[in-house]
Amino acid sequence: MQVRVRYGDFTTLTRQITVGEPTDSPKEIYRLGCFLLTKHRLICRPLRLLGLGVSHLVDNRVPQMPLNLA
Repeated sequence: MQVRVRYGDFTTLTRQITVGEPTDSPKEIYRLGCFLLTKHRLICRPLRLLGLGVSHLVDNRVPQMPLNLA
């Protein structure tokens, strides 16, 4: 997951983190975004853009077991 900030002078910074376990929880994604903003002290002046992105998404559906009709 990554967070991107752009300041008034168009300076853009991106920070990212890789998590060990997949998540589809909006609260967890929000928490990780806040963690990155705080850890790297990215909100030190007014922002013109704040972006949050996730990647390497996985399908969390459980595959159906095959039927044995023998």
